[in-house]
Amino acid sequence: MSDQFLGEIRLFGFNFAPVDWAACDGALMPVSQNAALFAILGTTYGGNGSTTFGLPDLRGRAVMGPVGGVLNDPQGAATIALTQSEMPMHTHTAYGNNARAASPAAAGRLPARFMVAHNQSFIATDATPAPVMTTLAPQTVGPAGGSTAHENRQPYLAVNYCIALQGAWPPHP
Repeated sequence: MSDQFLGEIRLFGFNFAPVDWAACDGALMPVSQNAALFAILGTTYGGNGSTTFGLPDLRGRAVMGPVGGVLNDPQGAATIALTQSEMPMHTHTAYGNNARAASPAAAGRLPARFMVAHNQSFIATDATPAPVMTTLAPQTVGPAGGSTAHENRQPYLAVNYCIALQGAWPPHP
């Protein structure tokens, strides 16, 4: 492996941190045993700054460069629940025709030549027994969903982010 900078973060395809590296899992590290790394990271990723400091926590996170120069500003959500106000206004129109049913189990016709709008009734014509007025179930024409959270992440592949505990001091411009 090539020489690394102290505090450098790399991706590894195996499930452990190599010697002189630590998993980027948000662990608190003792300042007394990692003074050089603390000098670079400070309390950017947590810790009390006198006895402990935190490592970046990249578990379940996509990584991007800092926005406005701010490090450790987590954004986004793994799941999101849409509310009715967040959905664009739209309708679902039901259409039908007066043709015979294709299924041999259905006798007669399935009359559906009338457009059925929200909160309207539907009457079956030319049916046996006699036509019956019926109201559609609320789920047929009512709201759908229920603000249940859905997956919001882009496709991903899990790999192991690790930070160098030892290495060359990174030159500062």
